[in-house]
Amino acid sequence: MNGQLCEAVIKRDKWVEHLKKKAEHTAKVTYNNERATMILNTRYKTAMEGNLIPDRETLVTKIGNMIKSPNSNWSEKKPEWELPRTYFDA
Repeated sequence: MNGQLCEAVIKRDKWVEHLKKKAEHTAKVTYNNERATMILNTRYKTAMEGNLIPDRETLVTKIGNMIKSPNSNWSEKKPEWELPRTYFDA
């Protein structure tokens, strides 16, 4: 209790800063007004009927693939921000 921040607090603050930067990038670049409007106007039924996603199984598969096999950009950055498996153990 010497007034210095512990390592967990420092890591958390870095993580929060990273998330703020990503959110800013997402708002400006990834989901610009045009893309946001398209997403808001596309419902599940529309996506299915418009052949954006042929069926529910394809949708589930795509989500699973994104989680299990992230793109190269995320794969490179993931270890830097990943918590150890024992982080939340008591």
